Amino acid sequence: MTEDISNNIEFVPIIKGLVVSVLFFIIGMFTGGYVSMLGVVVGSAVSGFSTDLSTKYALIYGAIVGIISGILTGAFYVIILFIILGVFGGFIGKVIQANFN
Repeated sequence: MTEDISNNIEFVPIIKGLVVSVLFFIIGMFTGGYVSMLGVVVGSAVSGFSTDLSTKYALIYGAIVGIISGILTGAFYVIILFIILGVFGGFIGKVIQANFN
């Protein structure tokens, strides 16, 4: 591989995505579970939009946001769903970023 993924990880997009996801998760605790799922998509889209690297990194950041959000729920069967939603959101964020440039 020409680029090493572990050396190029940006933490700022991951933190931005996690903050958005956790805010939606807190709102979802009072309103319903669908808001938490929407928060994973929106949070990972924010992290995918914030990265300056390739789409591969946006997908990885979305998966990381999905994993951490799934762990926060306490139900480990939800982690797979949140990973899929996170990857989708990261891709959507990168597509939006590409359309702005």
